[in-house]
Amino acid sequence: MNDISNYIQGELIKTPFNLYNLISKYIESNNNTKVAFVGGYLRDLLIRKFHKKSFSKSVDIDLVIEGSSISLAKFIKQNIVNVDLCLIKEFNLYNTVEININDYKIDIASARKEIYSAPGLNPTITSCTIEEDLKRRDFTINSIAFEVSTRKIYDLYGGISDIKSKNLNLLHSKSISDDPSRLIRCAKYASRLNFNISNNSLKQSQETVKKWPWKSSETPLKIISPPALGIRIRMELAEIYKHDNLNNVISIIHKWEIISILNENIKVDKRFLRGLNWIKKLNGNYMLYLLKDAKDLKTACQRFLVNNSEIKILEDYSNIKKIFKTNKKKFMHFSPSSWTEFIEERNLNDETVKLLICDGVPYWHNLFKWLFIYKSIKSKKDGETLKKEGWDPGKEMGKEIKRLRYLEIDNLNRN
Repeated sequence: MNDISNYIQGELIKTPFNLYNLISKYIESNNNTKVAFVGGYLRDLLIRKFHKKSFSKSVDIDLVIEGSSISLAKFIKQNIVNVDLCLIKEFNLYNTVEININDYKIDIASARKEIYSAPGLNPTITSCTIEEDLKRRDFTINSIAFEVSTRKIYDLYGGISDIKSKNLNLLHSKSISDDPSRLIRCAKYASRLNFNISNNSLKQSQETVKKWPWKSSETPLKIISPPALGIRIRMELAEIYKHDNLNNVISIIHKWEIISILNENIKVDKRFLRGLNWIKKLNGNYMLYLLKDAKDLKTACQRFLVNNSEIKILEDYSNIKKIFKTNKKKFMHFSPSSWTEFIEERNLNDETVKLLICDGVPYWHNLFKWLFIYKSIKSKKDGETLKKEGWDPGKEMGKEIKRLRYLEIDNLNRN
């Protein structure tokens, strides 16, 4: 363990902005308050050591303190040098602080216990020691801590062993029921790190999902969709979409038979995954793509806090899909201007069009052309030009501008 401790300290000393030494100075001037590095930054250092796997430069560092997180944050801000930006955000609910230093994010948490009254609800918080704080973590590989002053490694749950064997083990029997968004995070780690979920952890995941919709222990007769859970799942997906392979993560969730945490109607096949890949290429709304075929759209939207404009996008998608299915031959000889009129007179949002394209509906290529070609074409004559030609402003002038625009769109295909 001394070898690992020496390695970790040697790597942590290299953290930017002289952070390690700043923390050491804070500890000395605050009665040897305990501060530890914890979480993903430490995990990735150990993966690098044991598996020679290199990661892109980490920009997130997690710290836990037996004391005031804001006090440590303010000390760092007051003493840090040669930085362009240093902002502090406080989150009173969890006694945590986020420091943004240039492109780096440092999360400082006061050591805490968490008690959950129901899956996905915000927990009740009490102060505790670093050792006790580790009990609330999600996976063994994220429950390792390195205390700065003593260079002590806390590995109470075999996280280092699991890193060596590339295993994903949930920390305790209520890990998923406490926070079901950990299912998404688990698939993210499996994809990113090429780790395998343990049989016990997979069983816990599957059994928890099967109990959906969950009931609150405070009101056992009321079935709930905790807003906090929807937010956390969307945040996890956003991180995956930004930094990882969303297709691979969704495939893993499907393989583990827990896809219903997102939408039980998702049919994960080549067509679906191709569409998911295209939604990213089109810079579309991946969350709507995941929900688009939900059997109970209203409930699905409530679970994930989908707003009214997004709900309309999904409803329009469903309606247009039905129109294509029941009137397929009607569109066979549509001109470019007819497609333009069909889309624009229904006031379809671009996101609706993207969903239809990515779903691979009949005539998707016509929708694609509208999105990237026809939509931007304008009439060569505007209102001012037509007024000079004797047109009076009003409905008829609007029709003429539209007619001229449609001519331009149709002529584009002939040239």
